[in-house]
Amino acid sequence: MVDINKQRVDLPPEPAACAPETDEQRALRQSERKFRMLFHNAGDAIFLWELRPGEPPVLIEANEVAARRLGYRLGDMPGMKLSDITTAPPEEAAATLARLARDKHGTFESTLRTCENAVVPVEISSHIFNLGDQTVLLSVARDISRRKAEELKLNEMYQREKGLREALEAEIGKRVDFTRALVHELKTPLTPLIASGEALLEILQDEDELRLAGNIFRGAMNLERRINDLLDFARGEMGVLKVRCQPVDITPLLLDLAAEVSPQFDRKNQSLELEIDDTIPLVLADEDRLRQILLNLLNNAGKFTPRGGEITIGAHVDGKMLQLSVTDTGRGMSPEEQAHIFKPYYRVEDDAEPNDGMGIGLTLCKMLINLQGGEIWFQSEKGRGSTFFFTLPLAVNRE
Repeated sequence: MVDINKQRVDLPPEPAACAPETDEQRALRQSERKFRMLFHNAGDAIFLWELRPGEPPVLIEANEVAARRLGYRLGDMPGMKLSDITTAPPEEAAATLARLARDKHGTFESTLRTCENAVVPVEISSHIFNLGDQTVLLSVARDISRRKAEELKLNEMYQREKGLREALEAEIGKRVDFTRALVHELKTPLTPLIASGEALLEILQDEDELRLAGNIFRGAMNLERRINDLLDFARGEMGVLKVRCQPVDITPLLLDLAAEVSPQFDRKNQSLELEIDDTIPLVLADEDRLRQILLNLLNNAGKFTPRGGEITIGAHVDGKMLQLSVTDTGRGMSPEEQAHIFKPYYRVEDDAEPNDGMGIGLTLCKMLINLQGGEIWFQSEKGRGSTFFFTLPLAVNRE
């Protein structure tokens, strides 16, 4: 294809006047000269077509850019038909002309054909008007080859990304199915173990037998909670963990939870206190997930607090949010430990009582709190305990 670098077209000098020009003739000549200067030095290809009823458009004139872009000599182009330089099928060209005849103007994409049969994608702006006794079509064609190449590249990238996403979704589906199957296989033998342990606690009288049955029951319940946490964590990693938020009365939930966990704290002679506002509005939360979060935080507090220590559950309204907290008087964390505390599989080791957890509890808490529109953070000092705070939105926002 011929190079399309812009070139200035210098028109020939004005011929010597044979007779004095009138002001009107001079103005007309200068106007035409200015038009032709702009016409031939425009940055886009320009075509002027004559329209005759029932006949194809005939090219009256084209500018220098049009000739260079299509590889023709400028003087050879007048008289060409539309089909000589466009690749549009006849029916498509006819429909476009009919639309322009109705609207008198329009912008559309098409393709032009060079003298060497190369194809140039263009954006054409056209306008129909009367020029003397002729009906003409003025078309400005802008080369959009670069834009089309970018669009093609973008579409290829999109298709590649789409394929990768579909492959990833398929792998995620396989992992979800595997996790479900694994949880099912683990929980199937666990269910009768929990039921039998609970039944033994009700019928046994001997103190030693009750202690053994209690150990079995508590161990089975702890294993079930860990299996559930593992399943939720896997769902969270895959982006399929869900919550169902609705208005929740937090005070009775906290009282019930305190009664549930008190026996395990009593075994270590740990005290459990509640510091909650007298009146707390309903919060927007998933009640089961909220209970799961608090149990995780309370179990951690009890695990890292020595015998005779104190654990406190706090709840107070802060603007449009409810702030809850779990405070302990345990070992606390060093700055190095604090930097990793929400990372999955990270475990804070306690010399006195090794942490036998999987290291996903706090990561799961963060996932669940974020899904419910809240945030979680902590304050801790080595040897002086820790406090974990988290927020939940109130069901009715208050100013």
